[in-house]
Amino acid sequence: MSLGGLGRPALVAAFFLMALAVGFSLWGALRRKNAAAEAGRRALTAGAGFVGVAGLALVSALFAHDFSLEYVTNYSSRALSRGYTMAALWGGMEGSLLFWTVLLTLFAALALRRPGGTTSMRGWATVVLSGISLFFLLLLLFPANPFRVLADVPADGNGLNPLLQSPGMLIHPPLLYTGFVAFSVPFAFGMAALATKRLDGNWLKQTRRWTLFAWSALSIGIVLGGAWAYTELGWGGYWAWDPVENASFMPWLTATAYLHSVVIQEKRGMFKVWNLSLILATYVLAVFGTFLTRSGILSSIHTFTEGPIGRWFLPFLAAMLIGGLAMIASRLDALKSKNSFDSLLSRESAFLANNVLFLAAAFAVLWGTIYPILMEAVSGVRVAVGPPFFNSVFIPIGLALIGLTGLGPLIAWRRMNKKAFFRMVRVPLIAGAVAVVAPAAAGVRSTGALIAFALCAFTFTAIIGEFVRGSRVHRSREQLGWASALGRALMRNRRRYGGYVVHLGVVLIVLGFAGSAFRVERSAHLAQGQAMQVGDYTLRYERLTRGDTPEKQIFQANISASRGGEVVETLEPQRNLHKVQQQFQSEVAIATGPVEDLYVVVTAIDPDGAASVRAFVNPLTWWIWMGAALMAVGMSVLLSERPARPAPAPAPAPVRRPAVAAR
Repeated sequence: MSLGGLGRPALVAAFFLMALAVGFSLWGALRRKNAAAEAGRRALTAGAGFVGVAGLALVSALFAHDFSLEYVTNYSSRALSRGYTMAALWGGMEGSLLFWTVLLTLFAALALRRPGGTTSMRGWATVVLSGISLFFLLLLLFPANPFRVLADVPADGNGLNPLLQSPGMLIHPPLLYTGFVAFSVPFAFGMAALATKRLDGNWLKQTRRWTLFAWSALSIGIVLGGAWAYTELGWGGYWAWDPVENASFMPWLTATAYLHSVVIQEKRGMFKVWNLSLILATYVLAVFGTFLTRSGILSSIHTFTEGPIGRWFLPFLAAMLIGGLAMIASRLDALKSKNSFDSLLSRESAFLANNVLFLAAAFAVLWGTIYPILMEAVSGVRVAVGPPFFNSVFIPIGLALIGLTGLGPLIAWRRMNKKAFFRMVRVPLIAGAVAVVAPAAAGVRSTGALIAFALCAFTFTAIIGEFVRGSRVHRSREQLGWASALGRALMRNRRRYGGYVVHLGVVLIVLGFAGSAFRVERSAHLAQGQAMQVGDYTLRYERLTRGDTPEKQIFQANISASRGGEVVETLEPQRNLHKVQQQFQSEVAIATGPVEDLYVVVTAIDPDGAASVRAFVNPLTWWIWMGAALMAVGMSVLLSERPARPAPAPAPAPVRRPAVAAR
């Protein structure tokens, strides 16, 4: 039985509760009324409960095949598996916005449940979070209603887009949404700090775990999106600078800068304006990405252009951006740093350069993404900004960031002696030089790849050196073995060494990126028994087998790969016809390893069994996924750090009663 009829009433109830939350919380924040602020928090929590009911109602309708709902008809079918039926919740515009709102209200309720800070601070944070929730509830009640009822109920639905019927669909979008939405918590507390003038950094401690959680979810989601593109789309790559890929990458860049920048405020009382500006930019860019994918102004396989909601996002974005910048500008005196730079050769200077580079990268990606839109609005001509532009701008910035990742740990705070600096960088520099000489001697002539290898070796060696030095301290103090000393260092300072593990993962990912300079591609139309050459491999199309499932007809090619006359792999790429949509889709076959991937896709099958085959040799791609796994380990270490206790609210001043004269 479907619970779809409960969805819209639950959203209406949630809307009114969020409006109450805004009103009570605003009153409590302005008047410092504990009871009003608490009433606002409780109203927000109750509203989150009703949003959860609406989410369950849509899930129930999907699994019950309630095709009286337009959304269920558009994005599910009876033949769809249970996993992809669940994924249909975020497979369309209306459902994805409902899923976003479920996460938003849930995170808001959890973040405000924990006591800490003043009544005014918590009240303002509640105002921001419930106000954002109101906006998304407005979308769900009017232009993006997921519970719209059809007059004529079909016997079956249209099903999920075949390109979305991939294991990646089950986890990639939820992780991206989790990352986007969780940044609303540090954003709300940052705005609350501005409103209350409590700019001492306590709000950073209160939201540190939320920031790490959001950044981790977004990072893993982006990598899984690349893996999904690599294994499903059949073009041989993992990142195409698609506008919606860029929409997730921009807030990741500013959030990464923010995570590094807060360290300076906590250590030296500096970068207060930077930190508030970066968290504002991160959340605005997260919502801006949603605007891009929902407005219909972009062409992308990711976009949902069915609904006219783009015009709703622009005022919301403008209000957040202009309001946030105005608040920062009004508090500039209070945001002055306690300290200043003592030397260019200092860790503070390295962090500043890090911020500038990340911001420049984010701006370059933003400009390349919106430039076609602006040109079309001005001239009426749509221009294309493709990978050559993004690579030419981003690769130098990315390489500079990798170099800074290695330099940062080697530089002292405040001021460093030049002799000490050169002593610290000597071994990493030697490692970098070896990483250039060895590939060059082996015949590598790509300048960009050689620079990447050198910087990866430099940074990897510098970070390993930090682990060695930290372990040596515990080894000498506590008489431990190297493995135990390393574990002790990691657990005693999880934030520092967890960050280093993440950086090591990034180094491996960049190493994998450098391998793309040596990619080999070949296409051919083969009859059964014919062969083609790609790189050192000979691919022979042996035979075609056919199969059938309730969802699709399967055409599987059997291709043997030999090298030096010896068969090393047997690959089975598919070209399948999805029955509901009558749409073909390719399933890629990949033989992967640390040195290179052999990647084969069938792009067409003729009636006589001949196949169009496209093959790639992708060097070092394996290291991208290993680097992502190492990053995930580092993130788990960072998130396992004990949360900082927020500073207690100041005690109220004692009330002095006027003395009464004795009669």
